[in-house]
Amino acid sequence: MKNMSVLFKVYAGLLLAMFFWGLSFVGTKYALSSLNPISLVLIRLLISVTFLLIVGQWLGLLDKIQPKHWKWFIVLGFFEPFLYFMGETYGLQLVSPTIGSIIISTIPLFVPFGAYVCFREKIYWKNFAGTIISVLGVFLTMLNKNMEFTASWLGVALVMVAVVSAIAYTLLIRYIARDYTALSIITYQNLIGIPMFIPFFLWFELPRFSFAFIQSDLWVVLILLGIFPSSLSYLFYTYSVKEIGVSKTSVFVNLIPIITAIASYFILGEEITYVKIIGIATVITGLYLSQYQKNTILNS
Repeated sequence: MKNMSVLFKVYAGLLLAMFFWGLSFVGTKYALSSLNPISLVLIRLLISVTFLLIVGQWLGLLDKIQPKHWKWFIVLGFFEPFLYFMGETYGLQLVSPTIGSIIISTIPLFVPFGAYVCFREKIYWKNFAGTIISVLGVFLTMLNKNMEFTASWLGVALVMVAVVSAIAYTLLIRYIARDYTALSIITYQNLIGIPMFIPFFLWFELPRFSFAFIQSDLWVVLILLGIFPSSLSYLFYTYSVKEIGVSKTSVFVNLIPIITAIASYFILGEEITYVKIIGIATVITGLYLSQYQKNTILNS
């Protein structure tokens, strides 16, 4: 059994990780009012990599990439941050932070199905039931108080690209997770991912980009996004997985849409209807059900 000091660090770190991730959707939405998506992501990643390299060198936690693993790091960088942030950031231009966070929070639901396809890992009936319930909940969050569909289908599809890329990332990371510290993996995947954005930035956004658009308050938001959700949250989450396992850690993902909804209400003035509250509660119920440990096998 883990001693109390370790458990305190684990759960404190997890709560902070979810808090930072929940607020990141609001921060991204705010930043998109002044910056184009690729410019926003590039600045965010540059801040994150700079922070991680300084911390890694200071603590001596940066491992050297083994030649046989370069291909895996390149693929990881493609899925996350490149494809993930392309989907999430462009999607948040079209949907609210709350809807975006709810869709992203369903990632743990679909990982078991990807593991079944790729590795023939067992699927449990609660994975299946939880997925159906949560998808229903996501749909409810997109309805207004008159039960009319208001979300952008394109925005939803783009955020789903982020979900698919995160699932692929989760399945791929098992090939290198044991050989590197969490800080090394996050630092190198972000570092490798940055050049993937540059051609798109040069072609689509450079002619309209100017640092004059970035006022002091926006710089604060960008620095916070780069350091906290893009760096510390991943470190806290990975540490928790190592200490208490994936199942117990994944349950905390349920907090993200709640934090985002509350922050969006107070910071952005986003309306929270009874239908949206029911939808959030339904998504969380499905997530909890899918991650509950006493399962019965559906497929094998």
